[in-house]
Amino acid sequence: MRRYVSSAACALSAWAAVGHAQVARDSAGVRLVSYPRSAKPRATWSLSAQPLLEIGATDDAASEFTAVRGVVRLADGRVAVANGGSNEIRLFSREGQFLRSLGRPGSGPGEFRRIIRLLQRGDTLVGVDADSRAHVFEPGGRLVRSLRPARREGSRNPQRIGLGAGHTSYVLVTDGSPSAEGQRRVILQTLTVADAAGDSLDPVVTVPGYRASPIDGTPARLLLDAVGVVAASDSSVCAGYSDRFVITCYDRAGGARLRISRDVAPRAIREAERAMVRKAYLDANRDAPPPVRQQMATAVQAFPFASTAPVFSRLLLRSDGELWVSPFDPGVGLPGPAAPLVSSSPQTWSVFASDGTWLAEVRLPPRFTPFEVGRDYVAGVAFDADDVERVVVWGLRR
Repeated sequence: MRRYVSSAACALSAWAAVGHAQVARDSAGVRLVSYPRSAKPRATWSLSAQPLLEIGATDDAASEFTAVRGVVRLADGRVAVANGGSNEIRLFSREGQFLRSLGRPGSGPGEFRRIIRLLQRGDTLVGVDADSRAHVFEPGGRLVRSLRPARREGSRNPQRIGLGAGHTSYVLVTDGSPSAEGQRRVILQTLTVADAAGDSLDPVVTVPGYRASPIDGTPARLLLDAVGVVAASDSSVCAGYSDRFVITCYDRAGGARLRISRDVAPRAIREAERAMVRKAYLDANRDAPPPVRQQMATAVQAFPFASTAPVFSRLLLRSDGELWVSPFDPGVGLPGPAAPLVSSSPQTWSVFASDGTWLAEVRLPPRFTPFEVGRDYVAGVAFDADDVERVVVWGLRR
């Protein structure tokens, strides 16, 4: 049965204070963990003084990256990288030496039209392209199977975002018909479970994807507005709409089990953030003919922006249910070259246990985007002063 993430009040049992949080269960048995504005995490975690591993910025062509779309670390320390520029998965030793490539550009078995995501189960690697096709590889390079594009009748823009039980996948689709919320239109997204053939099965949860507000009589999406954010592992799913810090986690059958909320003070969108968006759109069109560039230069000055900043931008979910929540990042989802869209300031992520306990805050370095979090490491992509991409694995001190 599909669940809908909304702002409706829940019927609560008696609240109990646990540390800084209040904990209760609603009438459906969902664990509710609420943090007041004064609450603090139990600890502050840190990264190692130096990276455990850096790959890139060398004369080796295999270590030159363009548009990295995923980084995962295998149990033996090897690192797999989804390199968008070459549409392949590159595998490196634990010391950073290139071992082999998995996949290649194309539209056949084991080929990617535009690789956008790298998933992992054990030592099995799954590359996903923009058509929601997925190819499953053994780390030795053998193609195990190819999964056809995911689809669901009446929906559009399917995205494989995680692996479910067996050969199933979690697929996020945009619902074909928007719903109404006052004068605004709400574009909904539904997370479904798809079988190996790509057919979407049971819906798990529906969240607002984004809202369109009337501007000069026409519904338009406000830039830097709140969005629906979903993360999935093979054991659970977490989702929220970023206008508030309310995140609900579900078991893989779609049953809500946990809701985490924090009272976070709202803040206005800053002019520097609006300028960043305008620049991203201009940079995305810098190779266009001069008339097109001029049209875009005029258009960006009239872009409609939200007035209040979202509360968070990304979720990372470990298979044990540990949830990492990023602060608001205005670069997420923007077009243009990747480097300018990576936060130029350090970002402090919040980490919650599978029972909702606010375990820690972790400060990540500037110009670094994490793709995977392990028990003792954080793996992602970093950009140097010349916007050269490097794959970096940091040690995590809990």
